[in-house]
Amino acid sequence: MRLAFFSPPLQGHLQPASALAEALRERGHQCFAVAHPETQLPQHSFSPIWLDPAKTRWTPGQFLAHSRSPGLPLGIWRLVGDMSTITDSLCRQAPELLRAHGIEGIVGDQLEPAGALVAQFLGLPYVSLAAAAPINREPLVPLPVLPWPYEDSEAAMRRNEVGERIADWLTRKHDQTIAQWSERFGIAGRSKLIDCLSPLADMAQMPAGLDFPRRNLPSTYHHVGRLRPADGAGGGEVPAFGPKPLVYASLGTMQGHRVGLFRRMAKACRLLGLQLLVSHSNTLTEAEAKTIDADWVLPWVPQEAVLRRADIVITHGGLNTVLDTLAHGLPLLCMPLAFEQPGIGARIAHSGAGMTLSPRASAPQIAQALGRIMSESSFRQRAGVLAQELAQLPGAAGAAEIVERVVASGQPVSRQPVAERA
Repeated sequence: MRLAFFSPPLQGHLQPASALAEALRERGHQCFAVAHPETQLPQHSFSPIWLDPAKTRWTPGQFLAHSRSPGLPLGIWRLVGDMSTITDSLCRQAPELLRAHGIEGIVGDQLEPAGALVAQFLGLPYVSLAAAAPINREPLVPLPVLPWPYEDSEAAMRRNEVGERIADWLTRKHDQTIAQWSERFGIAGRSKLIDCLSPLADMAQMPAGLDFPRRNLPSTYHHVGRLRPADGAGGGEVPAFGPKPLVYASLGTMQGHRVGLFRRMAKACRLLGLQLLVSHSNTLTEAEAKTIDADWVLPWVPQEAVLRRADIVITHGGLNTVLDTLAHGLPLLCMPLAFEQPGIGARIAHSGAGMTLSPRASAPQIAQALGRIMSESSFRQRAGVLAQELAQLPGAAGAAEIVERVVASGQPVSRQPVAERA
């Protein structure tokens, strides 16, 4: 099979898609990424299908810069405008490119609707992938961009409805682009991002135990778990850690420039006598890194190796780091910064596997939270339960099988009951 991937040009989305592509390639399929030629695609996973940069009116660098500061409301509107432009360029150029490459099926990130729109226009089967927090809506489940807790009440339903209306108003420019291309392609019933999820198979990295309780998921929704390369490789070397408890702090590939927040984390760890390793994803200068009073401040680390030694992780709430942490049975202190991170923080708190704290929290407040997480055994116990759940999910190999079945049959693929999977 020849399969095309559509994804936002961000590493947090491209890396899980890359792991899925690797699993598909191992099964003998060819995987292509439809992307701007300046996109840093993961090596060896995809063959690129490059857009014509003269016709895109956007660059990955511009999108990344805007993604690092998506404040309300202007920052959000600017980012939504970028998303609209990206979707427009993909819908405008991809059909001809996919025909030329003989594409037989599509895997589309939930946050990039062009994959679904182009698939339906070309009559191709397609699968949706929630690389980040799933956007599937239910009355009792707050949107993942909101920090609200889960509540089973009429008041919560009304609150969630208001949140959805506000979110739809803020993202209306992107929805307008979806509606315009839906009409142009002759596709009925596609006017919002949420309308573009695949009815054949919708896959999510987030396990059920981390998400809020769900009542209305379709039978074609699959919890596949972590999508990671088979070798689990990562850059950098593992430091020579001492005997003290180790805190690992990472703000992902987009927010590692938050030097002030790292400084407060370091002060908190000094107050508690803890070792601290900071990974800033090569976003700080050497001079900035030296202002952080941590034991190690590194541009890159082999995350899996570090997690095997860590005792607790401080994160911004990026789903990839959260799942990697939980897979090792480690508790989290989440300090959400943007996008779906507040919602992931709320889900971490709901799961009992960690705590959520404002990114504006002081060093003493961070120290208090770290102290509580490390002293109360329930946090690590709940993280251990989620580690067991993640270990039972099929991962990239199982996700590849779902894609294969959808594209081969063109029919919906329903999830297996847990008893049958076991």
